[in-house]
Amino acid sequence: MANTTLLRLQEAALTRFAIQGFDAASLSEIASDVGIKKPSVYTHFRNKDELYLSLIPLLITAELDYAASMLQGGDQIKQQLHGYLAGIQERFDASYRVQFWIRALTAPPNHLLDVVLEPMHVFMDDLEDIIRRAVENSSLVPNRHRLTADVLAKMYMSMIDSLQTEFLYGGPEKYRRRLHAIWMVFEAAVEPT
Repeated sequence: MANTTLLRLQEAALTRFAIQGFDAASLSEIASDVGIKKPSVYTHFRNKDELYLSLIPLLITAELDYAASMLQGGDQIKQQLHGYLAGIQERFDASYRVQFWIRALTAPPNHLLDVVLEPMHVFMDDLEDIIRRAVENSSLVPNRHRLTADVLAKMYMSMIDSLQTEFLYGGPEKYRRRLHAIWMVFEAAVEPT
């Protein structure tokens, strides 16, 4: 029962943080969403900060699992890479988890910034490794411009960062235009030899 309540609290918090942001979401609302009283939250979490931070490792694991399932390499690598980028908006629109995730990546609560960034740096390295392995196991290397799998993985990480930021702050239309432009450049960069 306790584990079920803990998971329900995390899911309710994730939804509230995604919709309202960290500052506007209250423990009272989160408790109410779960059907418990606010004091019961303290059985599982000391405060709202701890509840927020408990979500980060869960979402890191989920995002790395998603990336590993999407980015397999092989003959379909371009479709996989494009699908991952196109999925930024699709997944954001369909899931509070992804909304929370992208906001935590781009704008965590200021007072938790250092604590959130530490696992995020590890996440970024792990994601880059997934991308590198997929590119190494594909026809993208060698390419006309002699770009290595390592360089392409770093470039692709920059593409992800740019598109997430553009989507969050510029909106869907600007995101789609940027995706189109970035993808054209990527295609030119990986022309076969």
